[in-house]
Amino acid sequence: MSMKKGSHKILKSVALAGALTATGAVATTAHADTTKASAPVQGVASTDQQLTNLKSRQTANESAVASSNATTMSAATTSANSQIADLNNQIKERQASDAVTQQNKIDQVNKDAQTATNTENSAYSSAFTKQVAANDAELKAAQAKVVTEQQKKQETTQENTDFQKQTDNLATEHNSKLSKINTDYQSQTDPISQKLTEAKKADQDHYNQKVANATKQVGDRIDDANNTINQAQKMVNDDQSDVNNKQNADKTAQSDVQNKQSTLNNDQNTLKQVQQEFDDLKETTNHIIVPQDYIDVWKEYVKIKKPNDQELTVAKFPELHSKNIKACTEAKRLNKAAGFHASSSDENTPITLTPEGTLSREDTVKATQYAVQLINPVRKAIGTTQYRITNASIDIAMQVGQVNRADNDWGHDMNAHQKAKDKWGLDTVGESVYATSGKTPYKTLADLKHGVYDAVIDLLFEGNTDDGKSDNGHTTDLLNVRCADPDSALEGTDFLGVSYENNQNITWSTAIRFVSIVDGKSDRMQNLRKKGYRYKAGTLADKSAQGSNYDQIAVPNPNETAKKLQDQISQLQAKVDDDIQNLNTSKGKANVTTNALKAAKDKLANDEKALTKAHDKLNNLKNNHDKMIHDIAGDPTPSQDVKNLQAQLNQIKSAYDNTVKSENERYETKLNDLKKNHEAKLAEIAAQPTSLTELQSQLQAKLDTLKANHDAKLKQITDDANAKIEAIRNQKVDDSEIDKLQAQIDQIKSDLAKKQQELDNQYQALKTKNQAEYNALANKLNPSTKAVINGSTQQVFTSRSGKVVYVIPGQQSLATSGVVKTVSEQNNSDSLSKESQSQNSNRLPQTGNQSSLAMVLLGAAAAMFGVGLAGKKKEY
Repeated sequence: MSMKKGSHKILKSVALAGALTATGAVATTAHADTTKASAPVQGVASTDQQLTNLKSRQTANESAVASSNATTMSAATTSANSQIADLNNQIKERQASDAVTQQNKIDQVNKDAQTATNTENSAYSSAFTKQVAANDAELKAAQAKVVTEQQKKQETTQENTDFQKQTDNLATEHNSKLSKINTDYQSQTDPISQKLTEAKKADQDHYNQKVANATKQVGDRIDDANNTINQAQKMVNDDQSDVNNKQNADKTAQSDVQNKQSTLNNDQNTLKQVQQEFDDLKETTNHIIVPQDYIDVWKEYVKIKKPNDQELTVAKFPELHSKNIKACTEAKRLNKAAGFHASSSDENTPITLTPEGTLSREDTVKATQYAVQLINPVRKAIGTTQYRITNASIDIAMQVGQVNRADNDWGHDMNAHQKAKDKWGLDTVGESVYATSGKTPYKTLADLKHGVYDAVIDLLFEGNTDDGKSDNGHTTDLLNVRCADPDSALEGTDFLGVSYENNQNITWSTAIRFVSIVDGKSDRMQNLRKKGYRYKAGTLADKSAQGSNYDQIAVPNPNETAKKLQDQISQLQAKVDDDIQNLNTSKGKANVTTNALKAAKDKLANDEKALTKAHDKLNNLKNNHDKMIHDIAGDPTPSQDVKNLQAQLNQIKSAYDNTVKSENERYETKLNDLKKNHEAKLAEIAAQPTSLTELQSQLQAKLDTLKANHDAKLKQITDDANAKIEAIRNQKVDDSEIDKLQAQIDQIKSDLAKKQQELDNQYQALKTKNQAEYNALANKLNPSTKAVINGSTQQVFTSRSGKVVYVIPGQQSLATSGVVKTVSEQNNSDSLSKESQSQNSNRLPQTGNQSSLAMVLLGAAAAMFGVGLAGKKKEY
């Protein structure tokens, strides 16, 4: 709308100029003053006509560019909205699938909670029956335990008195020692601290003066560099106008090429990385090759009723043993031919060994996950349960390995087993060890996996020994076929942890341990206890209730990973093809703009080199401002006095801390000993019954405690299940595909915004170029003198007699009206100066566009012809 309004004003100005030429007198609405001038100047109307025609062409050109830009953005916006709608639909489909997965997790939590509740109810019923029997037995022997209330009160009073006296004496002694320690410390440090404060202040004052001097030197250099830039910039400005438009066009085209090239490079690199990852996965996915005869041997062995821990020996199972030897020989041959394949990632991933020669926790998890990947497919083929991994099974394996390492026992260390059973409440610890001599410590994850791979093959196929008489003990442990009750053979060792130890100082320098743990609360163990086997109820399953530290650890699935990588490769290849086509199109456009820009830049090159050099010097000074000050002033360094005083304080403080710590530890140890003895004595006194009725109450309290604990455990099971469900519901779904789709939406929006900015920049550059051309023509057609009024350059028209008759703005934006005043030829120079300095009087209408200059020129022409201008102000 503003463009059309501006065009109307320009045409109106042309009409007024034409009327002036024909008649010599026109009434105008551009000014309120009426003034006569002498001696008209010929040719003014022709000058104004050229300016008006130029402005008309420029306005039409700008209007066409704006219309073209609007059409381009409309098409681009429609296309972007269509793509975004399609991507949003894909996101909704992914979110629906994720919701189903979340509900499955919640159902599993409820199922586990019901199983735990059933187990707790059974345990409570057994404990209650035992306690009732114990209560009956204790009542029969109650006569010897009854005392009077007076006796209990006297004993309690005396014990409290003795305890209070002991603790008071201990506290008095402790406070006295601490007071003495503090007094000695303060007397030593006070004079040294005062001297240190004074020495530091002297150091700081000296350094501050050095910094101030250096700052002034650097500031003077920067001022000189700024002056050089100002001079160089003035030279460049005269050449720059002609280059700007072509530079902006080329910059836009080159930026588009760079963006397209960057997009192609990024997509190609991503495709290459994913392809490499997929190739590595195919080449380095290891598995155990198992002959069918081997599977048949162990399937048949599982079905045979046998005593607990009876192994597959030649004496007890001659036929199966012979068949197993042949199968193991074949298995080792096949797996040796296949060999172990390490990925480049594993070869470049170091493992961490503790100073004691055992594996870090993170690498213990990786070793266990890899072992389960190798063993579980064999267990599945035989029909036994799959290994699971928990943080607890990792902790147990690490503990067993650390104790073995400390004991220098590289076989089955019963001390390590007993400590694990005591800590975790286990009946047994299943262990298979693969020890080797002369091995250097494993350094990489590839080394560790290779060791686990060799160990699994050796232990699973140990039937192929030199003498052929192996009892296959390790095999039965890893395959979970060593079971006393064949009906429960599918419910054996549930958890696995793998440790690794290294010691170069003994014969067996490396050992990999496969530690198997039974889930004592599984249905199998419940059945075995019912049949008379003595297995503990409290096992690793109890530890799982302690929190997330003992949650199950997942085992990666290479097949699922390969499928995801294949899908990703297909998508990336299609995107790379599109990127190449887009890049070629952009390069063709960029070649055209580059050739046009080169001709314009040649003219500007010499001055720009000088300006660039000046800018580089200034930028170097600014970028290195702080460094230069630092180079001059140097670092603040403490004097030798400060160092010596600080060292004295540190030494005194260290001695003080050690003394206080030692005294506090001594006091706490003695106080805790007193408290334990006191509480034990009070409990012993209070527990003495005063009557059979009280004893009965005490016995009933034990039953009540059992019931309370039972109710608390049931509530804990429910609370834990609810907490897990709430966590599942609150957990943010980590869906990488949704993130990728959202990233595409963000990229589309970003590209659309960039396109809008590019079109706006082109349009603004066109307006700037037109303005420069218009100013250049005006200066050329009116080569008059210039005067500075109100801080800006003004164009001055003169009459034939040489008098100043009119002033128009110069070096200003044409969208802003300057101060314009018609001056009579009889006015002197003082009158002109006074009128020009008035900012609030006799202004032309504020048109807000480039037609203002045409109206000003018309007024100037009228003044030179001596035409009287009269009329009213009019708002446009």
